[in-house]
Amino acid sequence: MDLDYLLILQNGREAIGGIFNDFFIQISDFSNGIYVWVIACVFFWAVNKGVGRYLFMNLGLARLAVQWLKLTFTVYRPWVRDPAIKPIQKASGYSFPSGHSVTSTTNFGTLIYCYRRYVPLVVFLCAMIALTLFSRNYIGAHTPEDVIAGFVVAVLVVIFAPHLWEWVLAERKRMVWLLVGAAALTALFLLYISLKPYPLDYDAKGGLLVDPVEMQVDGWMDAGRFFGVASGIALEFFAVRFETDGVPVIQRVTRCCWGLLFLLVAEEVLLPWMTESGALPTYFFAYWFELFALTAVWPAIFKWFERRQARKVVEGAIAVGADEE
Repeated sequence: MDLDYLLILQNGREAIGGIFNDFFIQISDFSNGIYVWVIACVFFWAVNKGVGRYLFMNLGLARLAVQWLKLTFTVYRPWVRDPAIKPIQKASGYSFPSGHSVTSTTNFGTLIYCYRRYVPLVVFLCAMIALTLFSRNYIGAHTPEDVIAGFVVAVLVVIFAPHLWEWVLAERKRMVWLLVGAAALTALFLLYISLKPYPLDYDAKGGLLVDPVEMQVDGWMDAGRFFGVASGIALEFFAVRFETDGVPVIQRVTRCCWGLLFLLVAEEVLLPWMTESGALPTYFFAYWFELFALTAVWPAIFKWFERRQARKVVEGAIAVGADEE
């Protein structure tokens, strides 16, 4: 039935000449990849540090959870299960649950949780979640079960994770426990996906339908992201401690412009270069580096520059005062 539904959507989009194809591809892409981290970065660096921290931590946890489920259930993509399905955009990894659905619902759901009193914003974000979930079916990348399961995983994270983060942030020593727990969870996850058995099914020519090694790539990537967020947030909490409250607009804009430039360079140049060999551990290190840099290194750099600039202003004012005397 789930594949029949995708075939109905496929027949419908072909009947209307694919006029909505680009729209739903854009909706799908916006829910995942660089756009998600842009939103988290802007909130973390410039709008509201607390909300940004929730976005990073919820996304890191949700992405790790979805990869654990994907690599546990090892459900093939719809076009592998039924060659009649012709997706207009293919995706990596196993199919169940939908990673885009998890990411979109976690990202927009966290904003709904934090700004739930702003009804127009909540309505808009709910519409974005619904469009994303439908888009994954429309383009043929996921079955309804995939997107529903992804939605449920994200909702659980959005509802329960903030209580965990609030408890951790209440005492400094608990952040150490969070970091140790994140390191242990990451190690166990990588050990699990490296040692567990995977299905080995072959086509009529004797070739693998799905290569298990390729299916693990997203798992190593998201493990790196998860630990990058955990270690970066911990370092920022203990050592950097920048602020967003009371910061001049020009400083907020400067933080975002240079920081997002680094994010773009990392996504387009550094990460492909770091993972060029295709070795699974390189994906972990590359994506750990990216998220650690976004949550700790760049905040440390812009805080140093801002304090240096503030000292220059004070010294200049003192010098002017001395001249007037």
